[in-house]
Amino acid sequence: MDLTTGPIPAPELGRYLDAIVELTRHRDPQELAAALLKTLRANVPAQQVRLLALSNDNRVTEFNESNLQNAMVSDPSGSDGEKPRPLGDDADLLSCVRTQSPVSKDTSGGRRAVFPIFGMHHVQGLLVLEGLRDGMVSPALLDKLLRVYSNQLFILSRGEVDPLTGLYNRQSFPERMRRIASRGRTIRRASDESETRHHCFALLDIDFFKQVNDRFGHLYGDEVLLLFARLMVRSFRHDDLLFRYGGEEFAVVLVNVGLENAERLLDRFRAGVEAYSFPQLEPKTVSIGVTAVSAERDVDRIVMCADKALYYAKEHGRNRVCCYEKLVAEGKLEPVTMVEGKIELF
Repeated sequence: MDLTTGPIPAPELGRYLDAIVELTRHRDPQELAAALLKTLRANVPAQQVRLLALSNDNRVTEFNESNLQNAMVSDPSGSDGEKPRPLGDDADLLSCVRTQSPVSKDTSGGRRAVFPIFGMHHVQGLLVLEGLRDGMVSPALLDKLLRVYSNQLFILSRGEVDPLTGLYNRQSFPERMRRIASRGRTIRRASDESETRHHCFALLDIDFFKQVNDRFGHLYGDEVLLLFARLMVRSFRHDDLLFRYGGEEFAVVLVNVGLENAERLLDRFRAGVEAYSFPQLEPKTVSIGVTAVSAERDVDRIVMCADKALYYAKEHGRNRVCCYEKLVAEGKLEPVTMVEGKIELF
């Protein structure tokens, strides 16, 4: 079966034009991916339709309607689905990514077809059709539909990504944090306390960054921010959420990680930054404040707790990781309090 060319029957063309209308009306990546799955399952005669996300460390995770948290432009974090697995475990997936072209072959269960889903610069996802019946779907049209999906996803993601670092931006932060917090509340209601998943939130601030701009200029300062962001991508897991929070301040949501492990992971990153050789600079350091993402806290309160821990770190020597909960327990910080549903700032 040729996966790139072939005539398109009129009835099928009509169905896929309807699919394009459906895809382009969505303004949320999660809804967009769910709509793609629904459309494909309704129109493609295959025994199984699978949508896979490809991480930057060449691991794949399957998405479905129950675990589509940030579909394709972000994380499958906290899902109850399968765990990420190496891309090389499946030769067809690996071939599709390497060639950036569809792959098709006959199997004992019917024809198997794998289509690439493109991101801005590379393949970021895969569509896998198992048990596909020949002659019942136009591969060329299906490939074009996926490109429509990719284009729509790119348009949506542009508003969520910091153009300099490629991390999520400040504008995308509240909604993603609300999703993380709401998942925690759902799990807490449905499970025993011992089964509750833990997430942590950290604010990271590059120490004395103003000196870099003052000495070398803002262009070089941007280069330092870009290198710092790359260190973050290499240091944290693909399902953690990484943000440029503003200026030289960054944020990390550590998914399914308790406070003790979060401190350990963040301190390892802190040491990595200190050891990294930024061109023309003496060693740079980072100060970090971390707190738990609790079902009882709203997003503003979570941020305020991490912020208080961060400023404690900066006021007590910098180049350290400080945990809000520990500082409060030790009497070194006053707890963030609420007054009539609002955070009391002063």
